[in-house]
Amino acid sequence: MLRMPRRSSLRLPILVAVMMIVCAASVCVAAAGENEVIILYMNDIHGRLESFKAPDSDALIGGVIKLATLVEDIVGEKAGNVIILNAGDSLHGTNIVNLFEGTPMVEALKAIGVDAMAIGNHEFNYGQSVLLKRAEEASFTFLSANTIQTDSRRALFPGAVILPVGGKRIGIFGLTPIDTPTVTHPKNVEGLEFLDPIRVSSWMVSYLRNQEKVDLVIGLTHIGCDDDRLLASKVPGIDVIVGGHSHTRLDQPEMVGNTIIVQSGEHAESLGSLEVSYENGTVTDYAGALIPCGPEVVEDSGIGEIIRTYNKELEAKLSEVIGEAADVLDGERANVRTKETNLGNLVADVMREAGAADIALTNGGGLRASINAGPITVGDIFNVLPFDNTLVVLEVIGADIKAALERSVSEYPNQLGAFLHVSGLSFEFDPAKALGERVVSVSVDNKPLDEKKVYTVATNDFVAAGGDGYDMLKDCKVIFSSGEMLRDVFAKYIEQLDKVSPGIEGRIVAK
Repeated sequence: MLRMPRRSSLRLPILVAVMMIVCAASVCVAAAGENEVIILYMNDIHGRLESFKAPDSDALIGGVIKLATLVEDIVGEKAGNVIILNAGDSLHGTNIVNLFEGTPMVEALKAIGVDAMAIGNHEFNYGQSVLLKRAEEASFTFLSANTIQTDSRRALFPGAVILPVGGKRIGIFGLTPIDTPTVTHPKNVEGLEFLDPIRVSSWMVSYLRNQEKVDLVIGLTHIGCDDDRLLASKVPGIDVIVGGHSHTRLDQPEMVGNTIIVQSGEHAESLGSLEVSYENGTVTDYAGALIPCGPEVVEDSGIGEIIRTYNKELEAKLSEVIGEAADVLDGERANVRTKETNLGNLVADVMREAGAADIALTNGGGLRASINAGPITVGDIFNVLPFDNTLVVLEVIGADIKAALERSVSEYPNQLGAFLHVSGLSFEFDPAKALGERVVSVSVDNKPLDEKKVYTVATNDFVAAGGDGYDMLKDCKVIFSSGEMLRDVFAKYIEQLDKVSPGIEGRIVAK
């Protein structure tokens, strides 16, 4: 059942230059276990309100609808000693959440009693004004200590929140990734600056410990597990880091220096639980684990009601069948960010044809789901292409196309959202070579790429604006801008063909 929000927030001034505000939350809590706190945490939910099928099984797992049940059980048992934290990238990712610009997820997080959420890069996907509105609607605090407005040098959101738990004061500060301008549409973060997390964290720790006299400091971060480890090693005084962004599943807490690091994976497949004992501002003991949101966990009826309310408006459109897939169209995260897939080829082909361009380039991070063999629905298209990107065509010289391909394979074999799927060209790269020298051959229309020639390139407006680090494209001449959502272009193509059967053609070859 739904839980009422447990805390209200009050904004106070802060003396750190970059951090203009801090939130102090107040609530009546039980006095028991005043030197203990249970931290329940989640990250990278990406809009998963509903449960979904486990791999190779019909069993339903994950989703906030199951996570809420686990939260309620623990809160009921440990009343007054629990705080609930979300490490970001929750408000975007599925049809029911995207089409209502994050509102259903905010309602669900309020219902389970979340106390604070770090601002992830995908929280900006609807633009700043929508994000600020969602923050106003929430009963919990949106945190980002390192996101500031360039002109005023003021924080866009509170940097920290102080929660009273068991008679003690818990200080929590939030961090947003500095590469946010390249992993959301650049227009969504115009006029903002994302400061160095390590530098900002040192300020926040000093402020919370020396001025606010908190008993425990928690970093609620969306910067990735590797950067969390670096942060722990560089900034003393952080007791716990609850992280996100890298979708890392830490089955047990990690200790780096004197800092405990936790992260729960993705999509609410697990609820993280960390119990910390502390005294005189120092952690004396801790224990933690991930609790699976498995098939055995019943779905929460209150979250179910939220889902039903919003699904009523979606059902008719999203269930409409518009075509058929001869085979599974592979949009799995690990695949579209590292190699050629049949779905990546299909999307790139559609873009090139719709834009009447020589070449098409589309980032793997923009492909968010697979499509099963069989009927293709409008909902399937929305799952694959959830972002509000439009189709554009640029004039690009060959040298910049090669530079874009270098960017595409710069992190290989690691996953990279900037990894490009291509149409109208093929290329080979050698991952053993130095960065900037990995692409060893490029062919366009079966001819070597001419680095001095101008080609027409279809892409999405995110990449065209320099998103995902494609700065070499952002100043290129735009010769066509459809103004039409890429998912709508793709849906029309599927509908016209009736049945699609793309394959792997050797467009991208690792030497």
